[in-house]
Amino acid sequence: MISRRLIFAPLIWNVTPIASIHVTSINSKGRARIPFYNKHHKVTDPAKQDPDYFEKKAADLPLDDNYLDALELLWKEKIGSEREVMMKGSDNLIGNKTDYGLPQVDTSQLRYAYRHVDELRDAPESVKRIFSIEYGERRDLSGAWKRTLIDSVNKHKFDDSSLQVKIAWTTTVIRSWTSLVDMFMAKNPKKPVWITHRLYLMINYRRKLLRLLREQDEAEFERVIEELKIAYHVQKQPEHIKTRKAWSEHQLKLRIEREKENKLDTLHRTFMENRDEIAADIDEKLQSLEIEEENIKKRLEEISIIEGKKVANVVGVYQPKVIEELSETVTHSLLFGHDSK
Repeated sequence: MISRRLIFAPLIWNVTPIASIHVTSINSKGRARIPFYNKHHKVTDPAKQDPDYFEKKAADLPLDDNYLDALELLWKEKIGSEREVMMKGSDNLIGNKTDYGLPQVDTSQLRYAYRHVDELRDAPESVKRIFSIEYGERRDLSGAWKRTLIDSVNKHKFDDSSLQVKIAWTTTVIRSWTSLVDMFMAKNPKKPVWITHRLYLMINYRRKLLRLLREQDEAEFERVIEELKIAYHVQKQPEHIKTRKAWSEHQLKLRIEREKENKLDTLHRTFMENRDEIAADIDEKLQSLEIEEENIKKRLEEISIIEGKKVANVVGVYQPKVIEELSETVTHSLLFGHDSK
């Protein structure tokens, strides 16, 4: 009987649900504990591929009462666009849904696997068409893309293992998979994670190859990114990535310095434009002050003569008694002489 009471006793307890414990503070404050940012924001503006795009937008915000709120909205847009820009920005694929940066390939030519078959050289066009890229699978078209990009950057025709070849191969895979992702999402809005995860790994792998090539041969690195049209940007380390508050404060400081410099430039320009007029005005005032000073000196001289402190119309300049003051007798008398009474 006692064991039964112990077993069934908790059923009558007034226990607060666990879910209500977790949402109590949220409901009371009216906000979430961690701010929510939509990381899957769709980016269609190619200008956002510039790593300094949001800093430039922050520099153009109007300085009014809503400046800090506008900075917060800009930060949310920046955070929401980072993932899409990271996946497509290095290949300039944002807003480009036509060719995805892939080379134009003649689909009527033979597939790469049958290109050197002797029997197909003299075969009819209808037979060649069966073995063409047009009637092949997508892998045949991808192979043609890879071969075209590899031939544009490889060292020689037998090169198949250099960093240039690997970068061209990964670039083709990235752009081809990006087109597949857009194709799948056009039918189903849900993002195909099974391919986007592989795409993310491939982008990081290519970034590693580009870094190695840049360390080994910078001239070749510049040639490869120019041929393949890759926008290479050095990623910031995690400790250098700013939070929303630090980013907003940094943008505010930059804006203050910029506005101060603009104000100083405007004042300097205004001063230089009216410099001649101001200088002439200053010279005129100085001349009038000098005349006034001369008049005051003359008046003081006249007052001194009237009071008897000076004599008027004195000709010449007063000279001290040089001979008496420098004579030996006067000098000795000044040093050793005593008045006798």
